[in-house]
Amino acid sequence: MMLSRLARSALVLAAIAPSWGAPASAAEAVPRPGATSVCDGGDDAPTDAFGFTDSSGIVDLGGGSLGLTLGGNAGVREGRSLNRGATLLGSYGILPCLEIGASLFGGTTRSVIARERLKDRSHGAGLEMRYRLLNHSHHGFGLTFGMDVGVERNDDRQTGRFDSYNTGFKVLADRVLIPETLYAALNLSHNMIWNGTEPFSRSSTFAVGAALAWQFADGIYLSGEVRHLRQQNSLGFGNHAGHATFVGPGLYWQATERLALSIAYNVQVTGHERGRRGPLDLTNFSRHLVQVDIGWSF
Repeated sequence: MMLSRLARSALVLAAIAPSWGAPASAAEAVPRPGATSVCDGGDDAPTDAFGFTDSSGIVDLGGGSLGLTLGGNAGVREGRSLNRGATLLGSYGILPCLEIGASLFGGTTRSVIARERLKDRSHGAGLEMRYRLLNHSHHGFGLTFGMDVGVERNDDRQTGRFDSYNTGFKVLADRVLIPETLYAALNLSHNMIWNGTEPFSRSSTFAVGAALAWQFADGIYLSGEVRHLRQQNSLGFGNHAGHATFVGPGLYWQATERLALSIAYNVQVTGHERGRRGPLDLTNFSRHLVQVDIGWSF
């Protein structure tokens, strides 16, 4: 299901941190004298600088962003498959340290499995929330909690129409290793999916990813990441179906003050599908993943 890191919501966090360090407008609360803010992200790496992995940064209070993510994946067992999708995500800093986003997405999958031609189309919408708990200047590293929900309509030539419902949780952490030069990020996520018609089938994907981003020129970052994904035929961690490990590079370019472009590639280097022999899991996961992000901040 195409919910990017971006697709990235019913989690409620009780503590709301003080206002951002940016100048307050008439509609913004003025910080109390001596108050500190964990929302300040002046030394953050860009959110998309780590490839498929995210930084802990969120948009400023009263600010926003608009992003278009184009994704594709290919490589299955016993045939060939090509998936293409797009996600349009808008985010806004609605409260100090709290970012709310809404997305629209869609995609197509064309496959030839055991000489049978298959085609699937999908479209849907989602909501996401990110709340920043810690930042680098006060705590030595950044920490953000996120949650997203989504609904997707699928039109499969073989099985007909059915709906999918998604709820995902994530923890995003990052650290400045060398100021303005080298950054590290760590992500944990658990995505739960209800699929089909009632009674719904249930599945989930747990993922852990780590990445480094190096700013080798002003506004240009080169990244490398490792991600491990585990698929379950349940909403929790039981009934394991398979796992896969991906590695790959990424490139980020801050083209202007407001416009940014990035591209990331991952390839499955090891994995295993339950009940099958072989070094890869090409049933639950694809072999090749590509993602292109175009972001605009305001």
